[in-house]
Amino acid sequence: MEGSLTTRVVLDTSVYVAILRDARFARNFRSRYEAEVPRTYMSSVVVQELLAGAWGARQRRQAEYLYRPFERVGRVVAPTHRVWKEAGLLAARIAEREPAARSKLRTGLLNDILIALSARSIGATVVTRNRGDFQLIQAVAPFRLEVL
Repeated sequence: MEGSLTTRVVLDTSVYVAILRDARFARNFRSRYEAEVPRTYMSSVVVQELLAGAWGARQRRQAEYLYRPFERVGRVVAPTHRVWKEAGLLAARIAEREPAARSKLRTGLLNDILIALSARSIGATVVTRNRGDFQLIQAVAPFRLEVL
């Protein structure tokens, strides 16, 4: 992991989805997760994505199992008004630079921008399995990133 032991961490939705859907990944990631959880923050954007993809009571309980502990201890990061404004400007810059990415702005890239900028606002490293979108964002807005 990049940074010191005090570096904050925000796991992207792609990591939580892998934990839920890929038993092998979950087993391999468990010790790292347990070691880093004291400095891990939950993004409210990730919570929204987890709940939006939770089709049924069982999946909603699984999502809640992931985010509820962070709510209890007050380690949730949410986009501020400033982050929302910056996300809008950044989305426009990405669309100008990479016209092929314009369709992605309607299908999750904006959420990834919000996750990246919110994490940056608290000095956290984003940990993701979504290399393409986060590196696209990083090309126009620097933030700490680790791709699994």
